[in-house]
Amino acid sequence: MKKSAILFGINDYHGSPLKNAANDAEALSKKLAELGFETKCFFDVDSETMNRELVAFKSDLAQSSVGLFFFAGHGIQCKGENYLATKSTSFFDESSCKYTAIALNMVIDIFEESKVNTKIIILDACRDNPFVTWRSAANDGLAPVYAPKGTIIAFSTSPGQKASDGLNDHGVYTNALLTHIATKNLSIEDMFKRVRNTVSSHTGHKQITWEHTSLMGTFYFNSGV
Repeated sequence: MKKSAILFGINDYHGSPLKNAANDAEALSKKLAELGFETKCFFDVDSETMNRELVAFKSDLAQSSVGLFFFAGHGIQCKGENYLATKSTSFFDESSCKYTAIALNMVIDIFEESKVNTKIIILDACRDNPFVTWRSAANDGLAPVYAPKGTIIAFSTSPGQKASDGLNDHGVYTNALLTHIATKNLSIEDMFKRVRNTVSSHTGHKQITWEHTSLMGTFYFNSGV
């Protein structure tokens, strides 16, 4: 059973850089490789590069039964739609952002069009984004999304809320993922519940993670075999 993963970590944002996103992607990529995934990991890419690598990833998904996408960086909600910001994304206004970022729906569509049985999308992408002045407070964080059949979409925090970039080498959410993802005989849903409890505890119950799932079977990152 081939398992394929593509990961992106973006620190290099003009005017509002992050410190842990690239570390998060790199560490999770290594952990997934230990768990049998074939991984591709990219740091501080522009939107053109991210788009190209996502399209190329389709060929990996065509040969896989499990596919995983991970993004650490700034996530932006524009008129109810979610976008993943790259180092080339313009935050001048809403239109500029929409047309220079990667639409989350594009990622979802790539997975939905594939024949992968288990589709996993993980977004550590709701970090505070102080340089976006055109957004109202009501549009902070990411909006709820639809998970197609066989998909789980995991967010680092609840819809409309923000996530912590962390104080050490990793964001709070990814640090919790790294803690629990390799636990033997733990289903993916139960793994994310443990992540939720850990994140809540470490943030004084201010950050509550969230998943939307339509998985059809049981998946273990580490089946213990």
